[in-house]
Amino acid sequence: MESAVAAPQLTGNGLRDGRHWHGERVAAINTTLDMVPGVLPVFERRAFGRNQFRDVIVRNSTAGDEPLPVATVSKKYVLVQHADVIRAVAAEVTKANIDASTVPARLLISGYGTRIALRATLPRKYAVTPPDGHAMALTFECFNSVDKTVPLFAAVGWFRFVCSNGLIVGTPSARVRQRHLPPLIIEDISAVLGEGVASAVQDPKSFDAWTRTKIHDKKLQEWVDGPVADAWGALAAARVHAIATSGCDGTPVRRTMNAPPHRWTLTDGVPVPGTNAPCQDGYAVAQVLAWIAARRNDVAQRLQWRAQIRTLITHLIPVQTT
Repeated sequence: MESAVAAPQLTGNGLRDGRHWHGERVAAINTTLDMVPGVLPVFERRAFGRNQFRDVIVRNSTAGDEPLPVATVSKKYVLVQHADVIRAVAAEVTKANIDASTVPARLLISGYGTRIALRATLPRKYAVTPPDGHAMALTFECFNSVDKTVPLFAAVGWFRFVCSNGLIVGTPSARVRQRHLPPLIIEDISAVLGEGVASAVQDPKSFDAWTRTKIHDKKLQEWVDGPVADAWGALAAARVHAIATSGCDGTPVRRTMNAPPHRWTLTDGVPVPGTNAPCQDGYAVAQVLAWIAARRNDVAQRLQWRAQIRTLITHLIPVQTT
């Protein structure tokens, strides 16, 4: 797990690692939950000239910069400050007798600060250790925007300590999604944490069921060539098969790309931590999917792919065993 740093500063130095979100580059900041509000920009809405139907969202000046217009919104749009979302989360953490200064947090923020994604890792007493021996941390994630591109969203899920693969399982009660329209109740975000921790105790049962389900080569090949390729494309499907069978990710050889994805040849293989290849059960295969989803540079697509992991696994494992 990545170590936290104190008193982070939001600068352009964090925008050079290839991540992007709806076309904007993304900075990543590692800190603790209590420190996050202090690095977030503040926005305000202003009249959009004489326009009777639209307002403009402006980022307040920081470090001597001039105020920056970032979006136009309808008069009904509810502006939710990023810091208010994080403070609601921190309040719920404190209510659970957890010191927010001890909670590692990873913040992703778009170039103009209009979109954020936060992952807070709860203490190890909330972690579980599946049969593969790699502990899974219970995490709280929330997302917000001030430019209409991302709804206010929160979920409780699991991340592996070994490589920070995200495996969101959770239950419907552990998630909330709200558009920025009235009535918008920000306290619903913090309530997700309490509900999610209570409901997440059932998730290890899914992990156990996936672990008990053995995956044979032919079934893996059919699944990779079918549901995975249909959902994520042939390239991702080929990488899933390569990692599941060899434990290495890599680059496809062009001459094999007319074959079904499971027959593609990948070169320059990079070992994937915690794979336990060849993967012989559903849980191990689910972690391969999590690895592929986590490698997407586009933050929105990364979230979308990760949310599809459970559905893809149900194509591989009979529903009655999950």
